[in-house]
Amino acid sequence: MAISRRTLIERISRFLRSIEKRSAEPGHWEGHCTKQAMQALSGGDIEGAEGHMNLAKMPPELRTSSVGFSSESRGPTLAELRAELERITANGTAPRESS
Repeated sequence: MAISRRTLIERISRFLRSIEKRSAEPGHWEGHCTKQAMQALSGGDIEGAEGHMNLAKMPPELRTSSVGFSSESRGPTLAELRAELERITANGTAPRESS
């Protein structure tokens, strides 16, 4: 069964809270994968967003460099990720699923 938009938003929020509890900024990998998940969510691609969140949570020893971001680019901050999630949630940017 496919994940709902609401469930995915809740998972992203929990993931960001787990980073906050570490009292740290997201790692480069975590930040970019989470950002990609939210971009997919904004575009209505729930499955793609879920896939990116699974990558964000992947243990470092299993990561590859093929997720589509440059290792030289600055990763998004926790505040930037929170703001993007708030925008998605508040504005209803992502289309709702049909029943």
